Amino acid sequence: MDGLKLLGQIGKGIVKTVELVGKGIGLTGRAISDGSVAVRTAMPVTELTSVFNTTDDTIRFINQESPRDSKEILPQSAVSLKTDKTAGAWVAWFHPPRFSPFSRKRMEVVVDDVAVIYMWQRDDHIYWCNRLDSQGNPAKAYEVPGISHVGGKRMLVVRNDPENGYSAFLSESVENK
Repeated sequence: MDGLKLLGQIGKGIVKTVELVGKGIGLTGRAISDGSVAVRTAMPVTELTSVFNTTDDTIRFINQESPRDSKEILPQSAVSLKTDKTAGAWVAWFHPPRFSPFSRKRMEVVVDDVAVIYMWQRDDHIYWCNRLDSQGNPAKAYEVPGISHVGGKRMLVVRNDPENGYSAFLSESVENK
């Protein structure tokens, strides 16, 4: 009988240990999830609600972080980036080494299958460039003209100057007016 009692006590101990490990894993998972939510909510979100194409070319807006936000925009026209699930496209954060790779953390404006503008958020501003270095990162970053400070709704205006090429400009969203 003593052997059976001993086996019963060992079995209870194993069950209790498994319960404690399960609780620990659950609490760890919840802490990771809560930390992730805290990081996301601590950073201001900049949302593009529409794209206005002032050029004579058809452009394609592509959000590499969330491909559902991709749109084709005809010359001299605008499109809304609203979907059934979102009010617009969130500008991706790129701040190496935390938010990388750049290939997934950017928005692009493409003309004839060539990206002419890359755009992302970093720290307090939204940046753009038109070239990548050999590692696929921005060769040189510029603050987007207009309302480049992060946070809030914006309209992306795409322009093409014959001498300077394509550029981006952020203005107050039409929804804000």
